Amino acid sequence: MTAKKGQGAPIVLTASRVESSNFGYDPFIAFTSTFPYKFFKPFTNKYLQHEDLDDGQQAFVPYGLRKVEAILVKEFGRDMVKIAHPDTLDRFVGKDTKMVGISTMDPMGLAYVSTTYNSLIGVGGEALTSHEFKRMMFNPVLTRFDPTVIVGGAGVWQIEDAKMVDEFGIDCLFKGEAEKDLVSLVTKVLDGEDIPRIFEASKPDYDTVLDVLGPGTYGTVEITRGCGRGCQFCSPTMRKKHSFPTDRIVREVKTAVKAGSKMVFINSEDVFLYESKPGFVPNREAVVGMFKAICDVPGVEDVHLSHASLAPIVYDPKILEEGTPHLLEHTHRTLQGRKFVTVEVGVETGSVRIMRKQMAGKALPYKVDHWPDIVCEGIGNMNDHDWYPLCTFMTGMPDESEADVQATLELFDRLKDAKMMKVPVLFIPLEEAMLSDAKRIELDRLSESQWDVILTAWQHNTRIWQSNKEVFIRPLFFLTQCFYVRWRHGPKTRRPMLKMMGLDGTIFDRKVARSCDTAYCASGGRMKVAIDDKADATEDVVVPKDWASAKAEVDLRFKGPEAAAPGVSQGMRNKVKGTGTGKAKANSNDGNRGSGHP
Repeated sequence: MTAKKGQGAPIVLTASRVESSNFGYDPFIAFTSTFPYKFFKPFTNKYLQHEDLDDGQQAFVPYGLRKVEAILVKEFGRDMVKIAHPDTLDRFVGKDTKMVGISTMDPMGLAYVSTTYNSLIGVGGEALTSHEFKRMMFNPVLTRFDPTVIVGGAGVWQIEDAKMVDEFGIDCLFKGEAEKDLVSLVTKVLDGEDIPRIFEASKPDYDTVLDVLGPGTYGTVEITRGCGRGCQFCSPTMRKKHSFPTDRIVREVKTAVKAGSKMVFINSEDVFLYESKPGFVPNREAVVGMFKAICDVPGVEDVHLSHASLAPIVYDPKILEEGTPHLLEHTHRTLQGRKFVTVEVGVETGSVRIMRKQMAGKALPYKVDHWPDIVCEGIGNMNDHDWYPLCTFMTGMPDESEADVQATLELFDRLKDAKMMKVPVLFIPLEEAMLSDAKRIELDRLSESQWDVILTAWQHNTRIWQSNKEVFIRPLFFLTQCFYVRWRHGPKTRRPMLKMMGLDGTIFDRKVARSCDTAYCASGGRMKVAIDDKADATEDVVVPKDWASAKAEVDLRFKGPEAAAPGVSQGMRNKVKGTGTGKAKANSNDGNRGSGHP
């Protein structure tokens, strides 16, 4: 079967206008699409227009849809498969169209950011992501020609949970990765056979993953898939990590640049674990080599990173020392005139108890007992090398106690002067995650301390990122508190809002956690690592007193007996020596840290 001119392509692939947009090559602008559409659609509408190739197909689409395209083109041929912008579906869908495949990330506005900030704003309608998905699904051309509609992507669970499969006219929800089972499913559609309403795909052989044929939005390239750390609230962390070869990554970068992409977006659950060694030990040579290979491709102007963790660059800060120069040459982001690299980091909590119970793997190759120290040292290392991360902090997690919330607020105090964006989000039970059956938190159930987490985070953000406008922002927050937030969300927001305006510690408020003193923070925004002389603030958790000794144990295990941190006694060296593998060479990092560390 081949496509006949004017009668539609047999297979048409598409995604919503939001998910098909480059947003001016700024992924942070894309975050506004998770906010209420009535307020933000006028601002974002200029980014939602289609960019056509010579044949009318959409120039940029989500990276996952490009993978689907590669699979189907290989099996059925180029003439059979077309990619369309939702506003141009009528050019490609016709009486010969058998199937329309749709990719979606946040179709009902139920992802972490959209749920949190739509709830906080409280008016203005549903998230723009949801509004645009519905706009696409109710396109008259789908009703007129009635093709089989298959919807896949990370957000399909939202449609099932909302019981909107029939409402949207969806014939099949495709769950999982496409490489192994999609062809057989589409073959049934083309042959007129019945397909299941819900299809659970099998795990593919990653060695068979194909290169994309065209650019994804933001020039996305996939360097790893899966994570393996086992965080109970997340689905990618439940999948074993696989790293793709650098030569394949470079080929996809060249494809994006050739098609006109001005940037490359490195997609990974953790860029620092690219080609990592057993035990979640980072492979510096592989990570730095991958950064260099991407940046060396002619035409690459801007390189952006998706996700990273902190433990790898606590273990080996030289990853930053050697990798940063390549990235700083390919970034347009500046703060106070200084270029910086950014990446999203899931810190989530300052509570060792919650970490141990729900996400102990985040700390590997270290034990989770010193999670706050790992966070402070990791962000300190980043700041020393001009990395200013966007860090998420989750509140409302199952079994979160008042002591757990206070532990997060104490961690905020230790990070008071860090150059970072603190992004608080509400817990959401995601499908495929171990906590998928847990109850989601609603704003009206938040405690005063949980509100304090949200508002203290944004106080930090306005101070660090908009310090020159703070004289105007604080009165604005005061007016917002008086006339909106307190009215919308109740009296529990009063004290956190006063703290946000810098009135904490006055007669209007009480102190919630200790202030940032010289034992935790140094001047100039550089972080010091504190060696606490007391147990963690969380209930029922006894933490070893000496983070330096605990860190040395891991260094000695993987790096050898000569890699102990300064100040670790010979007794500690001897104690840990017998636990190592004896295979790793000594690799002291002395003298390689920035001035922000003791």
